[in-house]
Amino acid sequence: MAENRDLFPLLERGERDALFAALDAGGDAKARDRWGCSLLYYAAAKGDPVLLEGLLERGAEVERASDAGNTPLMIAAARGHLQIVKRLLAAGADVGHSNRWGFDAHKWADWCPNAAEIQAELFAAAQSG
Repeated sequence: MAENRDLFPLLERGERDALFAALDAGGDAKARDRWGCSLLYYAAAKGDPVLLEGLLERGAEVERASDAGNTPLMIAAARGHLQIVKRLLAAGADVGHSNRWGFDAHKWADWCPNAAEIQAELFAAAQSG
C-alpha cells in the first residue's frame, strides 16, 4: 500500500492510473498535505475532470478545506475551470464557504479570465440551494 504522502506526487505528475491504483490498494482519498490541502483540491486546481471524478468516486470530500479555509471549489473558480466548478457544485460544494480572510468562491473567481461565466454559475447555484 502506498503511503498517503506518496499520493501527491502521483497527482502532480498526472499519473492518474497509478494514483487510482494506489487509492484502490488502500490509499486515503481524503489525504491532506502539510498545508491541509486535499487531493481533490489539487485535482480541482489542475482542471482535470477524469482525475476529479476518480477522486470523488473513491471518497474524496468536496468540502475538505485547507488549513487556510480554501476549498476545491475556490481554486477551481480562481483558475476558471467551469466544468470542474459545475461538478463540484453538483457534488454539494458550498458556494458560501469563506476562507480565513473572508474570501468565497465568488471572490476567487475575480482572478480568472472567464470570471463572469464562473460567477454566473456560482450565483445560480446559490439561488437554487
